[in-house]
Amino acid sequence: MNRAMSVEGARYRVAGFWRRALAGAVDALALVPLTLLFGGVALMAGGRPLPRPSELGLGYAVDLALSGGASGAAALLMAAIVVALYFFIFHALRGQTPGKRLLGLRVIDAWGERPSVLRALLRTIAYLPSALLFSLGFLWIGFDREKRGLHDWLAGTYVIVGGRP
Repeated sequence: MNRAMSVEGARYRVAGFWRRALAGAVDALALVPLTLLFGGVALMAGGRPLPRPSELGLGYAVDLALSGGASGAAALLMAAIVVALYFFIFHALRGQTPGKRLLGLRVIDAWGERPSVLRALLRTIAYLPSALLFSLGFLWIGFDREKRGLHDWLAGTYVIVGGRP
């Protein structure tokens, strides 16, 4: 369904769930090597061996969290920092990540502008509650009439197709 929103006379078409999910997948393709690189450096600095490619996955991350010791915690923290910085910097500077840019999406605030640095930080922090409970905060996008996820509601942002923030 083609949804639109208005801001001071300007009309924007909000991005739907599948287009946003595809943009997220593109961003994940960029983030996986970065998190592996920085997380691997933290593991090696802590004296822990690097995992084989076949070992990588959610199970390995859980193992690092539960029995990885200080180097495992450092690796997970480093990966989280990389992911947070990626989204924060791109949303604060451009209003779009590379995945959103590729798919013609932009993040705007309620006034139709690119999010402020503070709003971009709040949006990045709000990804955490969106991801909790099986990512229900992200799945919410598919059912919300304004196509906003929990992180959008908490930060006061919208994701639109095209437009100029």
